[in-house]
Parts: sequence; C-alpha cells; structure tokens
Amino acid sequence: MNTISDTAKASSSDDTAGASKSAGGRHSLLLIESDQPCREQVQKALTKLGYTVTLVDNGVEAIGCFDPAGHDLVVTDLHLPDMGGLEVLRKVKAMCEETPVVVLASNSEVSDVVQALRLGASDYLLKPVADEDVITHAITRVTEAQDLARENRAYREQLEARNQELHEHIELLQRDHEAGRQLQQHLLPRSPYHYPAGIEAAYRLQPSLYLSGDFIDYGLFGERFVGFYLVDVSGHGVSSALVTALIKHSIMHLLRERPLFSQLNTIDKDLTDILEMINAELIGTSLDKHASMFVGVVDSRARQLHYAVAGQVPMPALVTSEGAHWLTGKGRPLGLFHRGGWEVRHCTLPSSWRLVTCSDGVLELLDGDLLQKEAQLLQMIDRSRGDLDSLCAALKVDTAESFPDDITILTLRQDLAAD
Repeated sequence: MNTISDTAKASSSDDTAGASKSAGGRHSLLLIESDQPCREQVQKALTKLGYTVTLVDNGVEAIGCFDPAGHDLVVTDLHLPDMGGLEVLRKVKAMCEETPVVVLASNSEVSDVVQALRLGASDYLLKPVADEDVITHAITRVTEAQDLARENRAYREQLEARNQELHEHIELLQRDHEAGRQLQQHLLPRSPYHYPAGIEAAYRLQPSLYLSGDFIDYGLFGERFVGFYLVDVSGHGVSSALVTALIKHSIMHLLRERPLFSQLNTIDKDLTDILEMINAELIGTSLDKHASMFVGVVDSRARQLHYAVAGQVPMPALVTSEGAHWLTGKGRPLGLFHRGGWEVRHCTLPSSWRLVTCSDGVLELLDGDLLQKEAQLLQMIDRSRGDLDSLCAALKVDTAESFPDDITILTLRQDLAAD
C-alpha cells in the first residue's frame, strides 16, 4: 500500500479549477486499481484535485484499510485480482452508505456497470480513460452531489431541530394559554346565580381562541341593587384577555375606594364614573386597544333598570309579555376618545322580564348585513323568550367547533307575581 500526498496546482482549465473548488475540504480518497497505467493516470488527476490518495491494488486490502471517517470517496476497478469490484462496492456501502463510490470498467463490463449503479455506485469511468478531464468531470459531479447531499442533510437536521424547538415552544404556549384560560374562567362569576327578589343572572362565554377578549361580571350591592356589565375588547387572544383582567381590576379598585350602587341618587354617576375610569385606563396604557361595554343596575325594589352603553353592538334587548325590543342608548367605545358622550338611561321593568346582552361576535353566526343580522337576532331572542339555553341552541353556540370571534351572551331575568 502506498500513500501519495500532493497539493493541487493552478490549472489553465476552468473545469479543473471548478473541480478543485468542489473538492474543497476533502483530503482523502481510496483508489483500488491493479492496472498500473490506469492507476497512475487516475492518481495524477485526483492529486490535482487536492486529494490525498490511498492506493491499493486488491479488494481484500482495500476493505481492510477503508476508513469511513477518513475516506471521502472510493474509486474502484470492477476487475480485481482477488475479488470482484461489485463485492468491494457492497462491502464499502455496508460499512458506510453515504460514501460515494466511482467504478472503473472496460467496455466489455457494461452489464457490471449497470449492476454497480443499482448497488449504489455514484458514477463510472470506462477504460481506457481518454484523458484527465474525463476523470475530473466525473469526480466533480460526484463531489458536487455529495456536497448537495451533505447540505441537504444539514438543512434537514437544522429543520428537524427547529421543528422540535417550535413544537416545544408551541406546547409551552399551549400550557401557558390553558393556565391563562383557567385563570380567566376563575375570574368569571358563577352561572346561573340567584339574587333576592327572584333575579337570576347567567351567561355563556365561548372564546375564539384559548383566551377571550369578552368578559362579564355581576354582583349584589346592598339589598336591592344588582349591578352587571359586559365588555368586549378589540382583537383576540392574550393581549385582549389581559385588558379584560385590567378592567375587572380597575372596577374592583374603584369599589375599594368608595361604595358603588349603594344609594339610588348616586347610581347614574357611578355608571358614568365606571365608563370614564375604564376609558382613561385604556387610553393611558397605550395598548392600542378599545372596548365596547354595556353596564347597568337593576333596582329590584323600584323595578327599574339604570344602564349606559359605550359602542355596544348589538344593543341589549328587553323581553316582556309584549315581546322583545332593543333598548335605546348611545355612547362612544372606550379607549378611543377622551370624551365618549355616555349617558345613563332608565327603563321601568314589569313583574316578569328578561334582559339579553350579546357581544358582537354573536352577529358573526348570522347571515346578511348588519341590519339583517340584528333583525334575525331579535327574532331569536323573542322566540326564546330570553331564555339563555334556548337562545344558545338556536344560535348553535354550544355545538359549534370554532368561532370567528369571541361569543358572549349575558342574561338577567326576574319573575314576580303580578300586582
């Protein structure tokens, strides 16, 4: 066995220069050839390409000295004195499938060349080789293909690693979102909830994503006032859900500062104070978020509804024995203008009534333009008599797999014996 090392020299041939560049960092090649003239010709061309050539003249010695980590390429004659070149090819491929093999064959061994290609040979050269350019072209093709395969393998490994990182990141986000969803659910009130004087509050909230930009709350103040609100924050997902938490926190903070809805003569001011506070919060945070809101108080003793709206679409509906109708009111959304023009309105309630408030996501479940959708929704509210379960069934809120927007329906009801 002889080892010959040579440094590639500049060549006037563009192909040789290109092949040297393609060979790049490869420095070791195993050449198996017993025919001396052919061996010298191939060896000379390979050393010009920048390879260190390990030269052997039989198959047994070649298999013994082949190093998958050390030999970047194998060139073997198909006709060797001790074993067939096809057997050498099989053994090399068995030891390292990725090592490219180029076979040398005479014109009479064309069938063996076909078999060699089937066994995984990368290319072939027919002897006698016309000149070094033929060798250069063949090795260039093989090394370029090897480069491409190596790059593709590296890209694939990088892609798999990044996909794994992405998968882990998505799992982490899903766990975080699920934790956030559970926290948001924990902040919501119980449904249904029964208050004195036969007032019941209930809701259905279906987020379009893990977290909802819709939020509702209600509570008893003193012995006669039931306060409530529905807020719909623009956008979806985490940022909108965080704003709903901010709104609840702000209202709770205001409750700690002073008693809300404790006196009949301050209810209207309390309602507008809530809207002004949330409006200032949204503008001050610079989160580029706005919200619509319906906030109200039921005076169970006087049977009167005090309420205000801020950009609410659709308007709340009141259902009585005479049917369902939209409440009136006006006011700009929160978080867009320093002055929203909000006003508190009053409505006398009969002995039996239902109040239905929906976020605008409900309209996405209906067909037509806005006026047609509102008309359909009012008909559904009327047919359901303001019953939450019946309305949700009509809108298919509980059976749909996904929603284009957050869906929230808040209902309040009271049934008293007629005077």
